[in-house]
Amino acid sequence: MLKKLKASLEKFHQQYQQYYILLILAVAVFNRFTGLVRRDFWYDEAFTGVAVKETFRNMIRMIINDVHPPLYYATLKVFSSFFNYSVFGIRLFSAIFGVLAVWALYLLAKELFSRKVGLYAALVATISPFAIQYSQEARMYTMLVFLILISAYFFVKGLQTKEKKYFAFWGFFTGLSMLTHYMGVIFATVYYGVFVAWGIFSLNWSQLKSFQQKIRAIVGKILPTREIFLGYGVTFLVFLPWLKMFLHHISIKGNNLSWVKPASFGDIIVNIQMFLFGTPLGEMSSGMPQPNELLGISHLSIRMVLAMMFGIGVVYLMRKEKKAKVVSLLVFSTGFMFIIYTLSATLPDQQYFVARYLLPAAYFIFIFIGLWLSRLRTWVVIVVIAFYLGLISLTVPLANSKGYNEMILHMDKYKDNNFYILNAFDYVITKYYLGANRLTLYNYDWPQYNPAYWAAIGPQLKRTEDYEDLRNDPKALIISNKALNRDNQYFSTQGLVLVDKYSNILIYKFEK
Repeated sequence: MLKKLKASLEKFHQQYQQYYILLILAVAVFNRFTGLVRRDFWYDEAFTGVAVKETFRNMIRMIINDVHPPLYYATLKVFSSFFNYSVFGIRLFSAIFGVLAVWALYLLAKELFSRKVGLYAALVATISPFAIQYSQEARMYTMLVFLILISAYFFVKGLQTKEKKYFAFWGFFTGLSMLTHYMGVIFATVYYGVFVAWGIFSLNWSQLKSFQQKIRAIVGKILPTREIFLGYGVTFLVFLPWLKMFLHHISIKGNNLSWVKPASFGDIIVNIQMFLFGTPLGEMSSGMPQPNELLGISHLSIRMVLAMMFGIGVVYLMRKEKKAKVVSLLVFSTGFMFIIYTLSATLPDQQYFVARYLLPAAYFIFIFIGLWLSRLRTWVVIVVIAFYLGLISLTVPLANSKGYNEMILHMDKYKDNNFYILNAFDYVITKYYLGANRLTLYNYDWPQYNPAYWAAIGPQLKRTEDYEDLRNDPKALIISNKALNRDNQYFSTQGLVLVDKYSNILIYKFEK
């Protein structure tokens, strides 16, 4: 009986194995395309929404002020215009690139190792909470990941075939990644590290008898080839139109990254934890994310296990696979993270070690996992994937803002009202949903603070520093994402009544 079942499964596998990637991509589509409007935009997403609603000229001005390159915003503006710049349309753009990233990951892992490794890596990326959540955010990260993965695919293809056309394609997509996010600029240096590692670890040391021969061989593998110059030349030409603005942004020296905490070496493992288990979904404020909490399991325990498993896994794979490919994969993943850590730790005011900025490294970590799984029996792989899904199911749920997406369905009842917002972050979010014309900012904790210099706000901001303006405006409604039950020196709740509630979005007015 068992032999017949095994034979049937083997026959099924031989007949349908070419369709496995399509099944994985179908699951990726389901995981990424469902629930796109389940939660409100948070601040970063609201910035994106505000930007693409502007004229093209104003949009470019905004992203320059916010230190971003233009490709994501320009292409998103065109795409989301067909959806009237809705939450669904803006996030759908990211979801599409999230699926394309899974496909590109499959191609890269298949080219590096085997089709089996590609399938397992794609499967892990398909169910990873971190990969899913950034496929559903109105930001450029999945577009960046796709461009880096497809450029890495052509780079590896070039290393293996020595054909110049692949290096040209690598350079082209690398240039596009640099025009999508400046992490693409840093990642462009990683390829040279992979080139060196690939060359050195491919050497046949047994044929190099003398010390001088070994040194000459190593130097020969370090020096760039014509193909490398070709690829980087194409990259330069693609990025050239934006080069002047990039140099201007470099001169700013991270002034817009003051919210990023200083990096520590242990953050590399913390970020691998985030890659596997995700972070809390977008918040109503800025700040450094933390890994999702798993019910009954401490963060320290998870990090210790991950560190041991990763170390043991690397040693094991170095013995079982071609060292050049394993080391190259290390450079692509932890090497990239180490570069970001080094920049953050050594350069003043240059803090970049943020999990979402490191999203490309996550996909190379998924290849590591896929390579490790490919060495196991199928039934063991099933147990491992089931265990991983079980751990994900232990994620402690957190409340997310959902009220704005509901509120905009009832705007007719507020057509004669003026809205007051109590802090700059909420102002940007509300600006996306309701537009700036009907909004007035009154900073609840510091009325004198003027955030008009913020890229998403601008000099047209309407604001007041006088609390009596709120009390004396008969059409005033106050929008808040938390209960207003606390007085301070600038705000009194006397006479304040709740008139509407949409999930966590509360609408108040003052009774006369």
